[in-house]
Amino acid sequence: MDLLGGKSRRTTAYQLNQEFRKFMNEQKKLHDLHKAMREVELFESYIHMLRTIHLDADEPLDWHGIYTTPPPFEPGNPGPNEARAIQEEAAYKPTLWDRLFGRVNRRRNALRDRVARAREEDEAAYRSWKEGRELAERILSGDESAYLEAVRVLNPFSDLAELGSDFTCYATEKPSLLAVEFRVHSDKIVPREVKTLTKTGKLSVSEMPVTRYNSLKQDYVCSTIFRVARDMFAILPITEVLVHATDFLMNEAVGRMEAVTIVSVRINKKLLESLNLEAIDPSEAISLFEHRMNFLKTKGFRAVEQLSA
Repeated sequence: MDLLGGKSRRTTAYQLNQEFRKFMNEQKKLHDLHKAMREVELFESYIHMLRTIHLDADEPLDWHGIYTTPPPFEPGNPGPNEARAIQEEAAYKPTLWDRLFGRVNRRRNALRDRVARAREEDEAAYRSWKEGRELAERILSGDESAYLEAVRVLNPFSDLAELGSDFTCYATEKPSLLAVEFRVHSDKIVPREVKTLTKTGKLSVSEMPVTRYNSLKQDYVCSTIFRVARDMFAILPITEVLVHATDFLMNEAVGRMEAVTIVSVRINKKLLESLNLEAIDPSEAISLFEHRMNFLKTKGFRAVEQLSA
């Protein structure tokens, strides 16, 4: 019962406290909304990335240009870094302050040390040039061991390995053809959950439908196959790449997971370069090339035999 005619006896401090609580609740809701929106945005960006890996590839290497590049300096003569350091040492003139504080010898020793370091830098640059030229000569002559060495040194799939997949390149009997085994490890890469935003602005995490999961896995595998081929064509003078994608599937006959080949495809360089990569569906584009793939949206991949090199 209000004994004062309905007038509120709440103090100003109480009212300010209520307004502050209301403000903090609104801020928390806004923070939660932004956090949920950001998490959904990152999820959708990740899904998009899995489907468009083929759009990123290494820049083409000019092995002929590497082979014909002149040395950084002629052997027997000081290199450019050493020459500058020698010039600086010869030009040093002790200042009055150097003499006054006894820094002349320390300055001269520092300049001599700089000459030694500069010589080492020039020697390293010359070794790098020589090794690059020798590798280019072997590659231009069709030496398949040089191809594999170039892949090892350049490591074109390092970003894909960070996702969880791994790759092994090996030579074939044809200098124009290199083979790559692409181990998918889809359980590390393809998400099993879907993140969406509810009408009230809350984060919703639900199990991804089987058909969507299988389609996403197929897109990732096929997109990565094209990326592998593009990288190989960019760094090596070859015309074909044979890619075998493997993953773990349940062998229902023995009741355990086994590593099997799920896609095997021979990518032709000219045909790949003729595609509009921005517009293709990688899972559909695989059909343009000689391939083996047994896939159903409801079942996913099934084991296939590898194509012969």
